[in-house]
Amino acid sequence: MSSESPARWAAHLRRLAEPAAISGVPLGAGELDAPFRAAACGEAIDLPAEPVQAGELALWWARVDERVDVDRVISAPTDGSLLPQGLFRTIEVWTDAELSALHALWFLARARRRDDWMQRITRVRDWHLLRTQPDNATNRPWALHVFLLGGTGECVHYAETLLHNCLTLTGRPDPLSAWILLDAARGLEEAAS
Repeated sequence: MSSESPARWAAHLRRLAEPAAISGVPLGAGELDAPFRAAACGEAIDLPAEPVQAGELALWWARVDERVDVDRVISAPTDGSLLPQGLFRTIEVWTDAELSALHALWFLARARRRDDWMQRITRVRDWHLLRTQPDNATNRPWALHVFLLGGTGECVHYAETLLHNCLTLTGRPDPLSAWILLDAARGLEEAAS
């Protein structure tokens, strides 16, 4: 599928994900569960009393909570990534969080029409192409749409590997990965329109 248009990719992701994306099924997303369910699954949730202001969790909350200061969240100095790796995060945990943050930020940049955030997304995506591997994450297809929309062979290969990794164990995505794929499909459809 590497040379397919965003719309064709979106249709492909929907075919793979819709049978596994069952509303109400536990997603196993931990702290991300509530904001992810609100942003990607369209479920009604209560906002926290105080807005979350750090890490990938803040970016997911920002998709449904305008009180989050996105500029502050993404301002931490890094050598090219979106989030600092930190002292105690393994490469797998950090990559998963980093790609999740990139996934959420893309939607925020589109919704709030922030070209500066889109430029940062491009720089971060390109940094990952050079420095991380899509199998460093925990078999979740976070930011798959960001890589597909990069359009280069390297970007598409990275995205294809993210997709392959979430299908490896059972031949279909688990419920969380299915919802991630559906959210990525929405992103591809937005970009195509």
